[in-house]
Amino acid sequence: MKLSRRTNTIILWIVALALVVGMVIMFTPTLGGMGGGPRDASPTLLSVNGQSVTERDLSQARQGQPLFSAVPDGPVAADLDLLLLDTVVRQRLVNQAASRQRIGNAEVRAEVDAFRARNGVDGSRNDQAYLRLIGGAGYTDQTFREYLRQQLQVQAWQDEVAEGVDVTDAEVETFYAANRDAYRTEPRVLARQIVTDERAEAEALRERALAGEAFADLAAEASLEGADRGGAVGGDEPRPVGRPAFPSAVGQAVFQLSMPGLTPVVEAAGRYYLVDVIERIAAEPRPLDEVREQVRADALEAKRQAALDARVDELRRDAEIEIIASDLIAYDDAVVARVGEDEIRRTELVRTTYANPQIQQALGPQTASLIHDFFKPSILQQLVDQKLAARGASELGASFFGGDALVAQGALDWVARDAEASEERIEAYYQANLERYTVPASAEVLQVEFDDEDAAFAYREAILDGADPLDAAAEADAETVDHGSVERGELETPLDTALFDTDAFEALPSGPRSVSDVLVLETPVDPEAGTPAGPEVADEEAAAEADAADAAEEGVGEEPEVETRHVVLVALRVPAETLPLDEVRQDVESIVLSQERQRLQREWLDELRAGVEVEILDASLEEDAGAPFETVPGAEDGALDDGATLDLEDAIDVDDAEEIDPLDGP
Repeated sequence: MKLSRRTNTIILWIVALALVVGMVIMFTPTLGGMGGGPRDASPTLLSVNGQSVTERDLSQARQGQPLFSAVPDGPVAADLDLLLLDTVVRQRLVNQAASRQRIGNAEVRAEVDAFRARNGVDGSRNDQAYLRLIGGAGYTDQTFREYLRQQLQVQAWQDEVAEGVDVTDAEVETFYAANRDAYRTEPRVLARQIVTDERAEAEALRERALAGEAFADLAAEASLEGADRGGAVGGDEPRPVGRPAFPSAVGQAVFQLSMPGLTPVVEAAGRYYLVDVIERIAAEPRPLDEVREQVRADALEAKRQAALDARVDELRRDAEIEIIASDLIAYDDAVVARVGEDEIRRTELVRTTYANPQIQQALGPQTASLIHDFFKPSILQQLVDQKLAARGASELGASFFGGDALVAQGALDWVARDAEASEERIEAYYQANLERYTVPASAEVLQVEFDDEDAAFAYREAILDGADPLDAAAEADAETVDHGSVERGELETPLDTALFDTDAFEALPSGPRSVSDVLVLETPVDPEAGTPAGPEVADEEAAAEADAADAAEEGVGEEPEVETRHVVLVALRVPAETLPLDEVRQDVESIVLSQERQRLQREWLDELRAGVEVEILDASLEEDAGAPFETVPGAEDGALDDGATLDLEDAIDVDDAEEIDPLDGP
């Protein structure tokens, strides 16, 4: 599998994942040995500026975050051990730096009171309930107050580090230009809806709409809401509305549609909704004047966080770390790559790798080798690109701030800020991806099955004469299967072929549905069971067929026994429809614009790479080395498929992976 590493998108999550302080504080209160148990007599593993870190400290930290125990052995387990150790060290450094902050007993008391109020154990009558609550986490009242004092000290230290940090108007404008997509309107739709009390009625109305009846007329005829305006959502005529305009389940179905069309019938609050999406209105950037204050607040927060990150990195560089028990732990923070004079250390690589939410969700023994051997080298290349972009930012003539990750994000978006989607590229992408904009053929199918051919023909004639298909099937004692809405490939091959590849259907007089010819299906019978062979004997069936073929070549053998079934399909068939460009222009333009942005970013990074020596010092991480972007197979002119990112779901069955609580990500 080849990944298209869309640096712009990936840098967005690298920014959040590289915020070291956030990562460190996240593991509080499990770090620091603040529990209320007996005095820690476990072995000392290392010291941080003379302060001991014991085996118990690491054990508590491991227990507090399932990520650290997701893989028990091998290279990934070693990575997680390093991440655990580095997180504990950084937490100790933060606590040491914060210990000089003066926090009075009154502040601690107020924090305890607030905690008790939030948890419903306030007041003297609830003292025992409060003690039981904190005791469950391993605290006494004294140690809990010590823990809260430490947290208040850390907060005061953070405030002190960020004190005086501000943003200029130029930085606000640059931040907006680099993060314009974060200030977009919500996607909206133009739509009409039908609301009924009965699912069967809603399904019947859907069939009529699929058959070509005007949705507005159907809504005026049957909808319990908005009938006087033809089911229009948002006003007398359909007006742009967002997801909140619909009940939650209905809104989900509406906005899951990638193109205009009908939703399935959706139940919400005891009623049944059918929505006709007339047009999808893509999200678009809001002008700076409209969001200036929000942008200023976001830029200020990012700049303050960058100051905290820089301070923690400084503490780590200046720290005296002594390994006491080298036989029990390894703190291998080797340099794994150099970009010019800039270094990428192993701790930075493992922190970025295992803080990725998708990797956390998929992480387990069964996926460890794939993550270590494939995704980790890929992430190293992204960190290389980040270093390159941060180095090149100074040449762009714009005001970037923060650490490498934040500066790289801003620089990459800055070089792509003038990207445009030309009409020629829009047309070319549309023509090359017509399948994306084609609503596939579908059918609402009732299957009626008979053992006797004459009964099948009689049933077909009866419904052509006007009988109700279900009533006629019941009268004939036929077996029926309501398949609902199906698309090509969802039914067994003979039925699928009849529905989508033939015209062997005749219109019924009682509505938009049609009836097939009588289909004759022959199913091999398991000679031992005397019944049609099922999936569980597929291998034996294949072997029997092979034996029969061999025997036929030799002129011997018997015809395999088959069961004959006679099937009639009653269906509402909807042919495939390719939507015109005008109806999907916003989607096409958005993709083409994204591709143009990627091209500009790729060219800029390639120029930077040509002038800087990049060294991968760990041979195990060289496999995925190369250009920062790779073309998706089938894409033309180097264009990348929209949405292609570092996507573990393409390589790992995430649903079957061990569930890990994700760290905060973008």
